[in-house]
Amino acid sequence: MSDRLFDLLPSIYRVRDDAQGSPLRALLSVLDTEVARVEDDIAGLYDNWFIETCDEWVVPYIGDLLGVTPLVPVGDGVSTQRGYVANTLAYRRRKGTAAVLEALARDLTGWPAAVVEYFERLSTTQHVNHPRLGAHATTAVRQASALQERSTAFDRTTRMADVRHIDSGRGRHNSPNVGVFLFRLQPQRLTHATARRIDARRYVCHPLGLDVPLVNVPSAEDAVSALAGPRHVPRTIGRRALHDDLRWYYGTPDEVRSLRVSVGGVVQPGSFIDVCDLSDTAAGAWAHAGRPGRIAIDPTLGRVAFGNEPSGEVTTCHAHGTAGDLGGGPYDRRAAIAPWLADGVTWQMGVMREPPPGDARITASLADAVAAWNEQPAGTHGVIVMMDSRTHATNLETEAARIRIPARSRLVIASADWPEEETGDVLTPLARVTGRLVPAGLRAHVRGRIEVKGMAAATSPDPGALVLHGLLLEGALAVTAGHLGALHIEHCTFAPRALSLAIDANPRLQISVSRSITGDLPIGLSSASLHVADSIVDGAIAADALDVARSTVVGAARSRTIEAADSIFVGEVIVERRQVGCVRFCALPFASSTPRRYRCHPATAARNAEPPVFSSLRYGDPGYGMLAPTCPERIARGAEDQGEMGAWHFLQAPQRLRNLQIAVDEYLRFGLEAGVIVASPQS
Repeated sequence: MSDRLFDLLPSIYRVRDDAQGSPLRALLSVLDTEVARVEDDIAGLYDNWFIETCDEWVVPYIGDLLGVTPLVPVGDGVSTQRGYVANTLAYRRRKGTAAVLEALARDLTGWPAAVVEYFERLSTTQHVNHPRLGAHATTAVRQASALQERSTAFDRTTRMADVRHIDSGRGRHNSPNVGVFLFRLQPQRLTHATARRIDARRYVCHPLGLDVPLVNVPSAEDAVSALAGPRHVPRTIGRRALHDDLRWYYGTPDEVRSLRVSVGGVVQPGSFIDVCDLSDTAAGAWAHAGRPGRIAIDPTLGRVAFGNEPSGEVTTCHAHGTAGDLGGGPYDRRAAIAPWLADGVTWQMGVMREPPPGDARITASLADAVAAWNEQPAGTHGVIVMMDSRTHATNLETEAARIRIPARSRLVIASADWPEEETGDVLTPLARVTGRLVPAGLRAHVRGRIEVKGMAAATSPDPGALVLHGLLLEGALAVTAGHLGALHIEHCTFAPRALSLAIDANPRLQISVSRSITGDLPIGLSSASLHVADSIVDGAIAADALDVARSTVVGAARSRTIEAADSIFVGEVIVERRQVGCVRFCALPFASSTPRRYRCHPATAARNAEPPVFSSLRYGDPGYGMLAPTCPERIARGAEDQGEMGAWHFLQAPQRLRNLQIAVDEYLRFGLEAGVIVASPQS
């Protein structure tokens, strides 16, 4: 309560009010609360006059004043029309230029874009007064870099005319055609991540030891009128591209770009780097080895080979590609973790491989942090903060080391930074505040089996909960027999195609998996319930009460009851109680045994030959879990809101593409035709 109005009174009235028990102060405090609401409303009205500061609901109204074409609504937090409306007048002044089309595509979809005027890339007889020096009639086959860009947005080779329409996705090179390439790949850049050791000289960038292509972290364009080039869009880095432009991709010790290798904390200079093909040979070895004193890198596979055995731990700064914010990673997760911090944190501890000296609240081992948590009394709301992107090998499967959750307690284990903040105290000017963390820029890798046990009594009204947030877990999470109330897995990745959860008797356990990637989830047909939302289950599911929303399940699913919506089941779904529940707007094999279905695919056995088509189902590929362009329309736009089914539904990709198709014709030159082309994740 504020004393702003009370402080405006003459002191004589304040003194007399204090002597009588402060009734006037209480009255003015209530009035001040209402005054503050009125002032906030007035300030909000003023902010809503301007597109830069207005609320999101005001944006369409401002757009209507400008005559902006109405667009398809897109979900909150995915894409916004604010930039499109704000720049409408500027776009109209430069209507018809390729730079405007690029900016328009970025504003409407939120994805980087590159525009290609295909009439500039036609092999035609040229007028002598208007020569196009870059439009050669034949392709120079000796230019390997140019040939590797074939069929991409940066393909400079000329072609004969293709009379098919570009808006149908069939033709490209023709005089009226303009191609708008969209790059859906989202780079996830990790800094100082532990490289996986294969042997004394061979390492893999991905901490799970997978061959994962490295992705370019795009830079801003040099000028508003400049067109996007290979440096300005997120795409996989090829061997030839890294060799030709090593200085750009590798960066400097002071500037992290797309790739950097460190040994023992010392950044290796770019002059030590060789770009090689390190693919496997028939004998099982790598095709090349590092030269003495040099480091060989294969960006296509994410492999690193040293000419000499490194003298310290090998870490890398690199980026891998995903379609969006799913599965944990260095992306911003502040909104997702906020509910667990809102009701107060009473205990917090950090974990770093190299903790700062003199700070007892930060330890080098997750096991030490868990041991400290296990000593806390019941009712504690605690957080263990994993403060780096390194690999943390741990063993939490013994009776003494396992995580214990007492009644009324909640433990959050999250990848986040715990920065020091100014306190205003002369003796301790900087300190880490309990309950304050920044879950962005980091993703810790926890290697080893983790066991947790609920210590509450069977009749406890609040048996406690464990929350995992933003972690890469290599090893199963086991809930031993006891009374754990809830297990929440958010923005995490368990090593796919492997056991993720092992659940013993916990009759009241409720398990939720959101925005995560998991392997097998054999919860069992016990009383534990499983809720999966916006996730990829790269394995089979077995649960008592199963609730699946906007998710992709690669393996078979078996449950006693089921509720499912906007999801894709690649394997068969077997449900025991078919009189309860419903499966809505889902894709699943026709022979599955489920409750009643509503607008599911296939609707008949004849359409069972139209299964979902994915860009890739191999974890680590840039297109992992994404629907391919050849996926049937009933799946790609078959969700309840006409979006795509499956784990990437939250991206609202069909709606964003539709908005671009609605608006792009307004900004084309007369007689031209535009086609929207979604670039391949591997391009």
